[in-house]
Amino acid sequence: MAELNNQRIPSIALFLQGVRHYERELLRGISDYGKENGPWQFYRSLPYLFGKETDPSALIQRWQPDGIIIRESRPHRYDKIIQTKLPAIYSPTTECSDRLANIVVDDLAVGRIAADHLYETGIRNFAFCGISTFFWSRLRGIGFAGRLQDYGLPTSQLDSKNGREYFSWDRSHARFKTWLEQLPKPVGILCCTDDFCQLVQEACLSAHLRIPEEVALIGVGNDESICDLVPVSLSSVKLNIRRGGYDAAAYLDHQLKGGGSRPTARENVVIQVSGVAVRPSTDATEISDREVAKAIGYIRQHIRSRLSVEEVVRAAGLSRRRLYQRFKDTTGKNIYTYIQDRRLEEFCRMLTESELTVSEIAYAMGESSATNVARQFKARYGETPVNFRSKHRSGRPHLVG
Repeated sequence: MAELNNQRIPSIALFLQGVRHYERELLRGISDYGKENGPWQFYRSLPYLFGKETDPSALIQRWQPDGIIIRESRPHRYDKIIQTKLPAIYSPTTECSDRLANIVVDDLAVGRIAADHLYETGIRNFAFCGISTFFWSRLRGIGFAGRLQDYGLPTSQLDSKNGREYFSWDRSHARFKTWLEQLPKPVGILCCTDDFCQLVQEACLSAHLRIPEEVALIGVGNDESICDLVPVSLSSVKLNIRRGGYDAAAYLDHQLKGGGSRPTARENVVIQVSGVAVRPSTDATEISDREVAKAIGYIRQHIRSRLSVEEVVRAAGLSRRRLYQRFKDTTGKNIYTYIQDRRLEEFCRMLTESELTVSEIAYAMGESSATNVARQFKARYGETPVNFRSKHRSGRPHLVG
């Protein structure tokens, strides 16, 4: 351990470059934990400053850290240091480690929430675009197809089997374009990452396919620098990566303090899904049924008000009976349930992104007390709003509700 003002502090080797959004968010969470529970000293390798990578084992010998957090850059690169007895946790890219605890995303949930989101836009044709090299992509595809199977609908799939197309637009352009042209329209497509979603959108534009009218696209990770880099901003499944970094650091701290033997795969740190960031690439107001689209747009604009079904019916300009049936046919839900679901999602967003208490959020959404919304929340999510906030909030996990 290093010393600061005669205080011995843990030193942590971070084999995370921080080049990508996912890694940067992990680092932010790790930093949050270190500041709250430290101080900690962090070592990082910066190979791009010197034009070459240093052998990780040599760095471990030089740094003599107390613990390690590893982001897999390529298979087997870290085998030697994994075999040491230093407390460590692993963030895999290709496959999970069977020797260490892993930092993983709830990838099946990613696929399910993307399927639900696309289904509610009224689309009934679906496809998944992934990279079978990576375990997380395979799981996202399984979750997506499984949820759509619950709806009684099939899923088309395009896989990049070796990952090269993921990194090279020139290689993938023709194949993506042909695949997209052959899909029945309108179609909703889940892409395994935001980056891949960007490539698919470029192929759509090259094939003169309109987004979202003919092809609705959703990515994963909510990397705003990517989602807004394209002509039609991309919807994306949000991940609480920063909280995952915090939990990974907490787990490593537990090991440093003698909290057990080397962790196993059954003790993985799981990054939770925190909703969908809805942008124009899956805009539900672009669905073919204009009156239903108008109703959805009205609900979205007034989501913090205690909307009645009658208000939505008047906004759509149809009779109650006609709108009921067409709304259910399009979204799979009745109007009342759709309103309640969207309000609970907004409640969740405010829980994780604001400093307001549970009661303050309830009042901001037009509720006379927090009791009713808390009861609905628990019925939907199986836990109280305070517990949900503690689990999903970035950074500090213990916030007063």
